[in-house]
Amino acid sequence: MSEAGSHGRDTLGLATRVKAIAVADPVLDLERRKSLLASREWTGYQMEELALTAIDTVTLKMDFEDGARHEDIVAAMARVAGLQMPQRNRDAHTAVARWVLDSLLNVGTVDRDFSHDYGIVLHGSYTTQTFSFKLLREVPGPDGRPRLRASNEAIAVLVGAADLDIASEQVAADAKLEALVRRGRLTDAHRAAEMGLRRTVQYTEHVRSRLEGMRRDIRSVDWVRDVQSMQTEALEHIKDRINAENTIKDNLVRMMENSTEDTTPAQAAELIAILEECLRRHAPLQAKLQEVGERFRAEQERQSFVPPPSRSNVALERQLLIPSLQLSVRQAYPLLNTFATAATPPHRPGILYLPDLITGLMTPPNESDGDDGLVIEPEFGEAPDDSVFTDEQYKAVATLLQHADGTRLSDLLDTARRHGVSTGRDNLDHLLALHLLGLFGAPRHDPEHGTVLAALADDRELEDDRFAGHDLLVVHGPPADTRTTDNSLREGAA
Repeated sequence: MSEAGSHGRDTLGLATRVKAIAVADPVLDLERRKSLLASREWTGYQMEELALTAIDTVTLKMDFEDGARHEDIVAAMARVAGLQMPQRNRDAHTAVARWVLDSLLNVGTVDRDFSHDYGIVLHGSYTTQTFSFKLLREVPGPDGRPRLRASNEAIAVLVGAADLDIASEQVAADAKLEALVRRGRLTDAHRAAEMGLRRTVQYTEHVRSRLEGMRRDIRSVDWVRDVQSMQTEALEHIKDRINAENTIKDNLVRMMENSTEDTTPAQAAELIAILEECLRRHAPLQAKLQEVGERFRAEQERQSFVPPPSRSNVALERQLLIPSLQLSVRQAYPLLNTFATAATPPHRPGILYLPDLITGLMTPPNESDGDDGLVIEPEFGEAPDDSVFTDEQYKAVATLLQHADGTRLSDLLDTARRHGVSTGRDNLDHLLALHLLGLFGAPRHDPEHGTVLAALADDRELEDDRFAGHDLLVVHGPPADTRTTDNSLREGAA
């Protein structure tokens, strides 16, 4: 219900438009974020077009039961990226495509939701609400591997509207398509047909999500109010859509037969292919809706009417442990393996993501409120503090760095190894490498002489048997000169 503000504004209408803008914001934000990636040079790629390509491809490839594969979506975006930047290689196109896909999935966040705050007026007071949504989401596929599905909000980005009645929009899309075909404007009709196809996919996803709620918890839905009314309305809607699309298809066939222009049959054939895809998607949805009653009763039996299992618990010590200890390992292993397999219920493995794994590993465990007395505090003895490096080695490294200005790490390592062999210690190069890593992250300032000792990277690979990475350049000079050299090297690397 619309709430009016103090000046007669339709605040609910404002909220709807704010949510429509919020849905498009993650797509538009990709262009701004690409400039923040200092390690990548992606100027020239149009990130919004790649994002819409990903959403469009997922929308057209997913069906009622399954979603789209990651590699298919990345390949589709890489093809578009190749058209945008033909001078770049395929690896660059694939890297851009994977980054866009991870951004649309919001990888790196806990719940992977995008959120935006908006306000509504309730009972005369302004209240702030949070609108949470997903564009693409990952679900387990039939083979246990992750699949991609596009949300209603993502499809709304494609068709240019959000928070609207999907069935009414689909009716309007078919009516627009029929009018354009009747007037012979096949070029405009092609775009309308594509929008109608996306509305078909969006309506299928809308019905599937409602049926998924019934499968999760039968108590959350009412048969007469929720399920039966939705089934009747959806079946009637699909019937009308099938009739309307068949009528448009027949008109296109007659247009192809009677046209004298060369381009008309080709354009009409493309429109017929899109309409056939719509009809193909209506068929399984109609079959699923006709099975709703049977599925509802089956879920009732599974969730409500199945009695608890009447079986006695296994006495692990008396029935398992003691008999197993009386057997040899070769005899006991098959029996224990069979018991573990039967006692562990089957489960579908979860989709593991490296950012989520790192977040879980870095989360500190909950502190226990009580002490059961089983934790024994270990007693540690005094261990000698043996230094890995000697004072002579520290002095040798300081001497090497004191005279190093414009010298590379590879040359310093060779000098350190020759000096280490003469002193009988072969790890002087390790100490030198550690010092240079410290100088790379935090240059050392000498206030007495007013100089700075720093290690800079200029994208030259280190050729060494023990170490890998950049061949750092040691610079010893005034602070201003060091910063200038750093900036010039970074600009040269970019």
